[in-house]
Amino acid sequence: MLPPRLMGDGPREFWNGQPERLPDGFRVTKPSAERLMTATCEIWTNPFGWELRFTKDGQSLPIETIVRSADEMRALVETWRAALLEIGWA
Repeated sequence: MLPPRLMGDGPREFWNGQPERLPDGFRVTKPSAERLMTATCEIWTNPFGWELRFTKDGQSLPIETIVRSADEMRALVETWRAALLEIGWA
């Protein structure tokens, strides 16, 4: 579980200088004509909080953002997931 404390203006308290991939926020799939597509919300540590990266079939899309608090991270993950579910991803 990710720590719930809010991030300040500076870098996170325990930053070793290297981003670390955490468990995915979600993974959803959608059939296409030829194969099953997969969309993933990757969560990475960042000096200022967490970095959320949206990928489709393993390819990064131009949707990345940094959030400072665990609550903000969880809310954005759920927003992205809900948007995909609305357009047919499961």
